[in-house]
Amino acid sequence: MQYFFILGRIPELSIVELLKFALFHEGKSFKVKEASEKFIILETEQKIDLSFWQKQLGGIVKCGEIIKEIKEFKEEEVKEILLRESGPTKVGSKIFFGLSFYFLTKKVSFDEIKNYSLSLKKIFREEGISASFILPKEKPFLSTAAIIKSKLLEKGKELVFLIEKDKILIGQTLSIQSIEEEAALDFLRPHHEIEKGLIPPKLAKILINLASVRKEEVILDPFCGSGTILGQAFLMGYQHLLGSDQSQKAISQTKENLAWLKEKFGRVAEIKIFQSDVKEISRKLPPHSISAIITEPFLGPLQVQNQPQRIIENLSDLYIQAFESFKKILKPGGRVVIIFPIFFIGGKKINLPILEKISSLGWKQEKLSSVSRGSLIYSRPGQKVLREIFVFSS
Repeated sequence: MQYFFILGRIPELSIVELLKFALFHEGKSFKVKEASEKFIILETEQKIDLSFWQKQLGGIVKCGEIIKEIKEFKEEEVKEILLRESGPTKVGSKIFFGLSFYFLTKKVSFDEIKNYSLSLKKIFREEGISASFILPKEKPFLSTAAIIKSKLLEKGKELVFLIEKDKILIGQTLSIQSIEEEAALDFLRPHHEIEKGLIPPKLAKILINLASVRKEEVILDPFCGSGTILGQAFLMGYQHLLGSDQSQKAISQTKENLAWLKEKFGRVAEIKIFQSDVKEISRKLPPHSISAIITEPFLGPLQVQNQPQRIIENLSDLYIQAFESFKKILKPGGRVVIIFPIFFIGGKKINLPILEKISSLGWKQEKLSSVSRGSLIYSRPGQKVLREIFVFSS
């Protein structure tokens, strides 16, 4: 069986997350059939619960099953697929569909998509079948918001066309990202201080998946802020969560946000939130009791033009002190998934120069990419401080 996964805004990060998740949950029973900056296709002998995968993955927009491979788009052939996937169809039946195109080479225009859809509707009408469809707007594929608003997956089908150089793979979308949970963590919870650089919920989910820990293991966020990472872990089903921060305000906000999530989503987990400076955290937790540390420490001020060297030195000290504390509380073989800042100063990117020091403390860095630092970058257009993602093991 072959499954497609449409990648998020940063494909490299989406691919690493997906493959780590697949390896952790499926072992080596799958293989990558196709991979690109738009989508990735996995092949496996056993059926995948795509609904579960989609809820767990932060970097995947939508996913589904590959139905057929064709050489070119033919309305009659697509009609047969829609009829087959819609079950028994007879005169007087109704079909609701949407078409999405993801291409690597040949591009498909909006007019072509509209004409394809109209041609299909005409063919159905000639056979006594009523058909309606929705069209993409800004891009040649349907957004998750459009799919949810139209209830396309409940009332009809989305066919996805993955266009390569010499073939087209047709897939049926079976699951999409949950906007409700994203909104809950982004805007609806009691505390969400966007101006302070709140970590995006999708990124929090990706970080958790990079840790590759079982649901019953203990996760710690020692810079919990308002609790985004812990809240996402809670929604993903993790059962033992710890959070700390040196700020009492942050502790109060995290507690309120998690209590709100518990009430809204009706889930249960063992959660402990406490105040602590990261340098002192090993005094408050048993030695080697944590399975994974997943965190975004203070990334520094948004403006670093004044005294940039001092800011970088202070942040470097903070991170080194954190890794010294982590060594005492993390289980052997446990992982630290952590974000470092990257600053733009004088037109140049400046990283924290601490990788050698971290290595000297006994940490092993897991290479996430082929770049010299082995990290992955998360950023948005216009962002002044980029996020650099690392994974270390004890």
